[in-house]
Amino acid sequence: MNSQENSGLKKLHRLILEYYQKMGKGKCTDIDDTDMTVEGVAKAFKCLMNETQKYRQELEDISLMMEANLEEISNTYDLLSSLLEITDVLSESVNPFDVVLEVVDIIRRNVPSEEVVLFIFESGQIREFSRTDTKRSRVFFNSYMLINTHKAVLDEKVPLMAIPIEAGKDFYGAFVCVGKKNGPFYSAADRKLAESAAKQLRIAFSNYKYFKAELERAAIQKELSIAYDIQQSLFPKRFPENFKVAGASIPAHDVGGDYYDAFELNGKLFITVADVSGKGVPAAIIMSSFRSYLKGIVHSNMNFEELVNYLNHLVSSDIAEDRFVTAVVGIFDPLTNTFEYVNAGHDPIIHSRNGNLNFFESSGIPFGIMDSPKMYKSEKIKMNKNDTIVIYTDGIAEARDLDKREYGLDKIYDFVRNFDDLPPKDMLEMLIENVANFSHGAEQHDDMTVLIAKI
Repeated sequence: MNSQENSGLKKLHRLILEYYQKMGKGKCTDIDDTDMTVEGVAKAFKCLMNETQKYRQELEDISLMMEANLEEISNTYDLLSSLLEITDVLSESVNPFDVVLEVVDIIRRNVPSEEVVLFIFESGQIREFSRTDTKRSRVFFNSYMLINTHKAVLDEKVPLMAIPIEAGKDFYGAFVCVGKKNGPFYSAADRKLAESAAKQLRIAFSNYKYFKAELERAAIQKELSIAYDIQQSLFPKRFPENFKVAGASIPAHDVGGDYYDAFELNGKLFITVADVSGKGVPAAIIMSSFRSYLKGIVHSNMNFEELVNYLNHLVSSDIAEDRFVTAVVGIFDPLTNTFEYVNAGHDPIIHSRNGNLNFFESSGIPFGIMDSPKMYKSEKIKMNKNDTIVIYTDGIAEARDLDKREYGLDKIYDFVRNFDDLPPKDMLEMLIENVANFSHGAEQHDDMTVLIAKI
């Protein structure tokens, strides 16, 4: 080899080593920096080419990975854009049924299919929302409804995709897509979009269900408030000035089935306390009817006993078989100082004379159980000056504290015995306060009514 060739090999060898070093490589252990022969240069060149090929492959792999990442970012962006669009649509109305078809359109636009249907199960009926054919989807959903647990379904043969919409035990329906147009099967991205939309609809339907329930509750509460005002107006606003009498009724709920009244009738004091079986609105309606019957017949020419029996006839003719009314109906005659009464299945009348108590038990069955023209016989109590009559409903005795202990009859009797020297109004207020202090704010299960009259 002449000097010129040797110089060329050295130059080529130096260039190969420079490129190799620039690549930051050092894996070719068989490269000899001092070997300037043709074989040495060829060996170094071969190593350089191998490393260059590896580097090129690494660049291609990185490029493919970046493309995949970009595609995933793009899909994520499309998903987020679609979900944002669905959020905007659902925020347009409190009622998701008003805009749910627009949500179906967004799914159909992003997951092109021969059929894209949203089935909603509401009040025992299946509602369909779609702008495509629904025949195959409907056949699938009808069988899907028979399954106890509703899970996502992906069938690559049809292809078909079903995504349920449910919250706990509440099943609202499902998205059903049949016949994918831009691919052989529904992808993970398709499922992700449908599931995300289903979650948003689940929240929308849950919120709407709660919103409707609150509206209904508010409407019912408003009606009950009106009913309470109406019922309170049925109780006496004032008592006869010629008699010492006081009364009050406290419903356990918004309205109750207790009733009391005291009014002057031909110079006599007519009083009544009644307790309708049951509670709430049904009992309140019967109570209102009972009052109407009583008010409608008291001015007739019937004597007291005839009047009470006719009252029972009216109640029995109108009340349901499983309902009845316990009541004390009485009339005090100041000329004879007698209190004539009928106790129809009610708690005993308490008669107090200077703290000495007498009890006048029920003398007949409650009103409304049996209709007979001579069902009830009246009884009479001879009254002295300052005698006290106390009539109450069982809600007083059964008032409970936070530990479920009852106020009890003994406390009622002790109270009357100790405070019968007070005016009826003061006595009434103290009794109600006493029961309230005993209860400590515990919720009561029955209405509480008391009427007190002093001769």
